[in-house]
Amino acid sequence: MSINMNTDLLWKIFTVILGTLIMPLAGWVWSTNVQLAELQNDLSHLETQVDTVQEEMKKVDDVALTLVGVERDIQHVREILNRIEELIVQ
Repeated sequence: MSINMNTDLLWKIFTVILGTLIMPLAGWVWSTNVQLAELQNDLSHLETQVDTVQEEMKKVDDVALTLVGVERDIQHVREILNRIEELIVQ
């Protein structure tokens, strides 16, 4: 009977120690999973924003190319007007 009581006492001590180790570990795993889920949500939101910004940058590039073309046309018109002015003045 003494061996049974000692075995029961040792088993109870072991389970208490095991419980004090496993419960905080389970809490840590839970909080880590929650943080990971939040990071995944943030990442998907940021990926959407990056896609939107990339599309806007393509539009800006197109507008910039158009602006360069307009500036060249204006410069060409100025050159023609200067030639006309020189012909008129002569």
